Amino acid sequence: MTSQTLLNPTIPYQAEGSTILRATAAAVVAGAAILTLFVLPAEYNIDPTGVGHKLGLTALSGAMDDAEPAATAAPTQAAAAPVKVGPQSRDSIIRATPYREDQMTLTIAPHAGAEIKAEMQTGDQFVFSWTASGPVKMDMHGETSMTASEATTYWKEKGLSAAQGSLMAPFNGIHGWYWRNQGETPVTLTLKTSGFYRKLIRPPVN
Repeated sequence: MTSQTLLNPTIPYQAEGSTILRATAAAVVAGAAILTLFVLPAEYNIDPTGVGHKLGLTALSGAMDDAEPAATAAPTQAAAAPVKVGPQSRDSIIRATPYREDQMTLTIAPHAGAEIKAEMQTGDQFVFSWTASGPVKMDMHGETSMTASEATTYWKEKGLSAAQGSLMAPFNGIHGWYWRNQGETPVTLTLKTSGFYRKLIRPPVN
């Protein structure tokens, strides 16, 4: 018995090798089955057996294809070039009239009026603010000269005690305010201006 065992030492190794071959073959067959039944229908819409269609795997392939354009569209939108605005021309920025700032205070008697105007060229502009100790009627307008018979009205309002804003002269002339105190007590009014205009003046009020 002993001698026969020693004369056939390869028998256990042959049995172990056969087991490994069978396991490898089984793994290859299982992998091929998974690829054919599940992976190909789900990923590539290839379904040679029809199982993928029955299991709904081919629909997954279509859903993935539909989602791809949305994924690629996002970078295109994000990379859109910003809107470019043309530069403002030099001539529209520069002002020939010197910059200045002024403050003027006046008292308006009951049922009386007062006027302050700025001498301006076309395109000159200023910002302003005024406050009054009581409500007044305001008429903001412009005229071509002190003796002009017609005026261009910009803003009319009653019952104001303060106002602010800006004005660009549409023509050469004088542009500003007329206030009327419609109350029974004097009103003190202070005007502040800054911008491009020749000077402030107090035209006589008729």
